[in-house]
Amino acid sequence: MPDGGSLELRLRLIVMDYEMRPVRVLALKDIGPLPLPQGIVNIRRGDELEMPRWQARILSEEGAVEIRERALDIDTINMYHYREKRGQAANQLQGLPQDFYMAARDLIVKLNEMIRESPSTMLIRDREVLEKNLIDLAETRLSKIIRLAVSGGEEFKERMTPEEGIVYDRLRGVVEAWRRYAREIAGGGSGERG
Repeated sequence: MPDGGSLELRLRLIVMDYEMRPVRVLALKDIGPLPLPQGIVNIRRGDELEMPRWQARILSEEGAVEIRERALDIDTINMYHYREKRGQAANQLQGLPQDFYMAARDLIVKLNEMIRESPSTMLIRDREVLEKNLIDLAETRLSKIIRLAVSGGEEFKERMTPEEGIVYDRLRGVVEAWRRYAREIAGGGSGERG
């Protein structure tokens, strides 16, 4: 199987793709001419349009636009965590939104900002529970993905996020290389790779 770049690089490309994807925004004030993928657009208060997520985030932080995308929340992450933990078998890998990990990162960044601006015990507790459940969810899913990579669970790839799909493909390649090597040894071959 060709390497296809380092795992870290491929995961970074997923982040870049997420940041470049368009999101719907509502202009809260006149912005004037703004370079967008579709060209220079003169944006007026009340306009609703699409722009890359990174650009929308910057303008949102400046109070110029409101992002019109339903963001991931703590309750939703907790629900996915509960469902994944409940389905212990490898074939019970639950489907997640394709941008789940990136949206979870955005939620954590938002919580961190809220804690910095106005620290409270409730916000800090929410942040801790979110981090714990997100890590546990990712670890539970990784265990299932490893089992699927060993048993050949291609039919479950549609339930994986892009990041998980990359990990699955990499693991699957390693498992297949090991199996080829073991068959070669068992067949009396040298086992040398060349």
